[in-house]
Amino acid sequence: MSTRVNSASDLYNLIGTVVLCAPDRFPVRDYLAPDDQMTLDRAFNQMRDAIEALYPEDRFKDKRSSLAQTLDGALSSYRDGDRYNGAHRLQDFQDMIFQKG
Repeated sequence: MSTRVNSASDLYNLIGTVVLCAPDRFPVRDYLAPDDQMTLDRAFNQMRDAIEALYPEDRFKDKRSSLAQTLDGALSSYRDGDRYNGAHRLQDFQDMIFQKG
């Protein structure tokens, strides 16, 4: 796959895209092969990978776990057809990473 989250900024943008497009309205990019197009599962896998990249140290074990649980809840909501709750859980995930304090 040709795209991945390489920075906090990339993650922030991906979260916004998922909130707008999940579960099944991701735009088709003509420059990507069919197997490289964004999907719900691919987006959530990228966000999970980003957790590990942003918080690799052992001292962030609890934070990684909490972030992963929030992502799991969002994905579950989307899979259950509840876009509203899925989006809100993703916004919670975003706040856990990007809000100061």
